[in-house]
Amino acid sequence: MKKDIFLYAFCILICAASYILFNSSIELSLLPHKIAVEYLFDFDFFFVENVGYEQSNGLFIISANCMGAKLFINLFLILTLGFLHRYTGLREKIKTIAKFYFIALVVAFFATVIRISASVPFCTWERFHLIHNTISLLIYFAAGLTLYFIMDRKIRRA
Repeated sequence: MKKDIFLYAFCILICAASYILFNSSIELSLLPHKIAVEYLFDFDFFFVENVGYEQSNGLFIISANCMGAKLFINLFLILTLGFLHRYTGLREKIKTIAKFYFIALVVAFFATVIRISASVPFCTWERFHLIHNTISLLIYFAAGLTLYFIMDRKIRRA
């Protein structure tokens, strides 16, 4: 039981350190999002210090809020708090934490790219921020629920 409390505290420290790391260099943290959106929409971006990547025609900005750091933390905590107790042995739990970290990172990245991509057609609309926030909530909620149910089903089968 003490080991589990230590591991959960360790996971929270991982979240805090990751959040600080992601936000320490938004240029680097947003680069995969910029590349994905450039590829999907054939856009060009340039980096604006302390802002993010601005689309060359000024249509929109991929900002620090777009990187999915908070989504990553939520997904990682869903996995660790929801499923870590189902694993036995310290070594297996440590490997599982690493696996959960990677899964949360990948899911957060794809969810944020989908979020940005789904919002692009609405960039010129008057109520863009409302539409973008609604899309964000739906995608983030769906990502969390889907990840939870997939992991739950996978673990129950094992």
